[in-house]
Amino acid sequence: MKTWSKILVFVFAILALCACVYGKSVPQLRTIYMGDSIFDVGTNKYVKNSVSRCDFVPYGKTRYNKPSGRCSDGFIIPDLINKVIGLPFSKPFLALKAGSQLPLSINFASDGSGLLDSTHSDWGVVSFNEQLKQLGQLVNKIPMMNLNDFVVVISSGGNDIAANLQNLANVDLEAMLVLLEKGLEQLYKYGFRKIVYSSLGPLGCVPIVTSDGNCVREINDLVEQFNWQAREIVLGVARKFPGMRGAFVDGYSLIKSYVENPIKFGFQNGGGCCPNCLSHKNTLSGLCRNPSDYVFWDLIHPTEHTYTLVTKEFMKQIKKIL
Repeated sequence: MKTWSKILVFVFAILALCACVYGKSVPQLRTIYMGDSIFDVGTNKYVKNSVSRCDFVPYGKTRYNKPSGRCSDGFIIPDLINKVIGLPFSKPFLALKAGSQLPLSINFASDGSGLLDSTHSDWGVVSFNEQLKQLGQLVNKIPMMNLNDFVVVISSGGNDIAANLQNLANVDLEAMLVLLEKGLEQLYKYGFRKIVYSSLGPLGCVPIVTSDGNCVREINDLVEQFNWQAREIVLGVARKFPGMRGAFVDGYSLIKSYVENPIKFGFQNGGGCCPNCLSHKNTLSGLCRNPSDYVFWDLIHPTEHTYTLVTKEFMKQIKKIL
């Protein structure tokens, strides 16, 4: 008995030591968001003369007393990811004050921006390339040993196609993909090792282009072509660089399935709740009573209900690279 008692004491001591050591070595997970309106939590409010904004009524009606700059009725994907992780909501980089303590979650995403600098350049948006430069400024303030605490989550490229829906021949997929790869490589050079990239959504299924609820195949074919190559780039960069971990979220297939079979996924309508929101005029005209019944909030952006479902896939992919 004495021998067993000594063994148990020894085992518990080792376990306690391991718990202490590993407890100290496990970092606090932090998040960085980059891209477009899918992730934007109000960046463009801080961009002078920006015309690409969602800070007017009725945006935010489900969750906020006033519009917060999010292009939806309530929470968007960064909010929902952070809630699961246990982080406060991300703060726009442009809202950070000099000398202030860095938040646990920082957001660079800008409504209307794209991978290409030329996309909506006259709208007053922050392109993906410019966001990378802003992040570079921030890296100098983060101790190098802590960069691995961050998961960088990206949603960019949709506006490069959306800006050319009237003439898809003008879409330069090759240039988009080149800039995406260069951007991921730049993140590695900065010192980040965990990257999650979101596919483009089914742009051929958004209410602004659909007819009688039917998706436009020509647009979706182009999106699928980009997504397939983007996935190869994300996973390829992760294989290429030591220590790099990359994940690809297929939100395209999920949202497309919601539009095609809304009842199955808890929706009543595959269209948009606020048909006049994007016009900035008469925005309450035609506004639905219950946004959660709809896949889309306005004619382009999903509802919180849709984002909640898609966030489950984001979390699945994030867990893979931790």
